[in-house]
Amino acid sequence: MKTLAFLTIVLMLFLITLTSCEKKDTFENSKLNAEVTGFVAEKCFCCWGWEIKVGDQIIKTDSLPDISAIGYTINAPIPVTIVTGKKKINCSNKPAYYEIKSLTIK
Repeated sequence: MKTLAFLTIVLMLFLITLTSCEKKDTFENSKLNAEVTGFVAEKCFCCWGWEIKVGDQIIKTDSLPDISAIGYTINAPIPVTIVTGKKKINCSNKPAYYEIKSLTIK
């Protein structure tokens, strides 16, 4: 009986630890105020695409819903409101890529 109680406690602690370590991605499926700060044309893994500043962090996207609204040449930050989807690519030491469902210039 003591062994069963011990195993139950260990299992409960394991489950609590497992669920408490999950991190919610604050950029997934969100409406965010942001700035498009640049476009990187270099074709390499985790290089290509638009850089978007959200608060003090940078995210990237490899496609925009309407490319003509922003274009490829960005001389100054463009204030926008974006609606993100899921994270597409997680780059270890570089900004992650997100699906951009909509983009509205402010």
